Amino acid sequence: MNENIAEKLKKTFIFADFDDDELNAVADRVVERQFKKGTTIFHEGQPGTTFYIVKSGRVKVYKLAEDGRELILGVFGDGALFGDVPVFDGGPYPAGAATLVDTQVFAIDRDAFTDLITEHPGLALKIVRVLGKRLRQAHGFVMDMALKGAPQRLASLLLRLADQYGKETDDGIYIDLLLTRQEIAELMGVSRETAIRELSKFSQAGTILLKSKRIFIQDLPRLKLWSKG
Repeated sequence: MNENIAEKLKKTFIFADFDDDELNAVADRVVERQFKKGTTIFHEGQPGTTFYIVKSGRVKVYKLAEDGRELILGVFGDGALFGDVPVFDGGPYPAGAATLVDTQVFAIDRDAFTDLITEHPGLALKIVRVLGKRLRQAHGFVMDMALKGAPQRLASLLLRLADQYGKETDDGIYIDLLLTRQEIAELMGVSRETAIRELSKFSQAGTILLKSKRIFIQDLPRLKLWSKG
């Protein structure tokens, strides 16, 4: 059983550089859990006792504004790590997490993982490299939110989603992640009406193709150009 888990962990970006012994050591500490669509995995401010890796499914990480509005910080698919900040600072979860579809995860207890790092100090450097990549991604997200207008935010978002979930099809690059218009708006940090308007503009320009909730990128070079403003 642990060998099977180790094989799956090897395919995740956080453990991709681990050797077999290290992967087995992690697998010994993993608990598999399942959540139905729409389940809250943890709330913002809740004690951070566990971090997670998506085995299959989709998870959104979000924050709630004082007026109750939800800001989606990211959508995580197969192999993605989330809920990891408390592992390193010992604090509570800085954001909430909930499933967008039926989802399976690998759950790893913070104390168990800390013991693992103590037993295998060489793992610490590998983890730091992964966190460095995450920090770069977070920096890009902040820059998008602070400096770009709605069209550039949408273009940047679609490029990120295509990089993570894109599949080549006859209709273009299909973003294999079904998001509502409200969720797209929250990922952009704009109103639902603004998100719908910008999607329509992109569609009319032939940059994307909209089929119900499905999005296909048909002009990748133009999308990259628009993302830069």
